[in-house]
Amino acid sequence: MTDTPALPPVVDAQTWRSALAELRMREKAATRELDAIAAQRRRLPMVEMPDYTLIGADGPIRLVDVFGGR
Repeated sequence: MTDTPALPPVVDAQTWRSALAELRMREKAATRELDAIAAQRRRLPMVEMPDYTLIGADGPIRLVDVFGGR
């Protein structure tokens, strides 16, 4: 086994720029896909919550009232 890490090859500047351009295209595609996934998650249907009652300093209070009805 070797303790030295594998290093990428040394190339000329044009080869590096070309590889960087390809990587940026993949990164942009990944960003667009993650944005689409996040948008789809935001459009998921909502679930109605049960009417929880909590015990506060002033006695019982409904969970919805804790958040001002929001």
